[in-house]
Amino acid sequence: MIIRDDEYLDFSKVPESRGIPSSLYRIVFLGLIAIFAVGAAVVLMSGYGHHWPSEKTLRIPLNNAQQ
Repeated sequence: MIIRDDEYLDFSKVPESRGIPSSLYRIVFLGLIAIFAVGAAVVLMSGYGHHWPSEKTLRIPLNNAQQ
């Protein structure tokens, strides 16, 4: 089988990178903001629905017993 000269792959040159696209910087920045926003929401909502130990919470019946 005969292959033409222009069909050979040229490995004599190293490919040049075009760099990091600017949209990737935006995506990373928005991702970091989202991570901190979720963390802040977790910290701020951690007390919702919890009865922290105090004199008042010691009187809450936890077994649904009728008294």
